[in-house]
Amino acid sequence: MASFLESSYSLVHQDNLSDVPSMSELRTQLEKGTDESKIDTMKRILTIMLNGDPMPQLLMHIIRFVMPSKNKNLKKLLYFYYEICPKLDANGKLKQEMILVCNGIRNDLQAANEFIRGK
Repeated sequence: MASFLESSYSLVHQDNLSDVPSMSELRTQLEKGTDESKIDTMKRILTIMLNGDPMPQLLMHIIRFVMPSKNKNLKKLLYFYYEICPKLDANGKLKQEMILVCNGIRNDLQAANEFIRGK
């Protein structure tokens, strides 16, 4: 059973590879965009990551600008991001930023709003 889980993967087709935005464009869209533009940006980031580019340099921007949002669709994309983002540094130790991620998940689980708690 363990070998089956180790060999599973996802494929996401990206129509046009020339549409891949630069890192600074993604950061700007996360910092200054509305929730709708952040949703589009998160979808693009997830597509790029599932196609093989881990993008570890975006973790702190996503924590700062996406995690505080109350938008339900954006939160769902955030949790998809948490599943595929690199959690370990080059030495194999847990990244310091993951403490902030765990705190954000804990706050969502203790939220007064039942829709935030239940997702």
